[in-house]
Amino acid sequence: ALKSTVILKGNILVRYLAMITAYSIFTNLSAGMGTETIAANGLLLQIVLLSQFTVNGIGLTTQTLIGNFKGKGKTEQMMPLLSVAMFASLVISLMFASVSIMFPEMVFTLLTSHNEISSNAIAYMTWLLPLLCCGAVAFVLEGYVIGLKESAKLRNSALVALGFGFVPTAWFAWYFQSNSLLWFSLTMYMATLAISLGIKIWGIQTSQNLSWQNES
Repeated sequence: ALKSTVILKGNILVRYLAMITAYSIFTNLSAGMGTETIAANGLLLQIVLLSQFTVNGIGLTTQTLIGNFKGKGKTEQMMPLLSVAMFASLVISLMFASVSIMFPEMVFTLLTSHNEISSNAIAYMTWLLPLLCCGAVAFVLEGYVIGLKESAKLRNSALVALGFGFVPTAWFAWYFQSNSLLWFSLTMYMATLAISLGIKIWGIQTSQNLSWQNES
């Protein structure tokens, strides 16, 4: 039991390290593109992190409930829970993105008094929509996978997202000195993570359905 717990926590740690690495590279590349870029991206990241922290709460709840359902053998309740959690997380993310895009001056007034920085940030505001939505899906799927104690799949998905979703596009962003590509790289990280986890969950559900059919 101790070994299983250590492995679970270790894989979750790798997931956090992969995400921290992506955000660290994003911040360092932003700094390399100039003071105005790092300041604008810093403002937008405040909105991103606030939304993701909120959605992560839904992911943690999903993790707990999925673990309970698995322990009690109530597997038929897992997919309905996933659907509800996905809907709730997307609604929250869309609210954050929509309010920021429709009322940027109001939002940025709360974050800074420098109009120049706000103007630069507004130019990249639309990236919040795909980034936050992909992140919402990814965090809920992470909770689902952790609840099933399939932490190796979480670890592998995070490494795939970092190595194949984020790093190549971040390199192109640095090469072309494009802040839009830099935001695209962060979006690709979340999208790749969500897709990878979705494929793994589909495989888990398929194998479970086959085992239930064999037992019946």
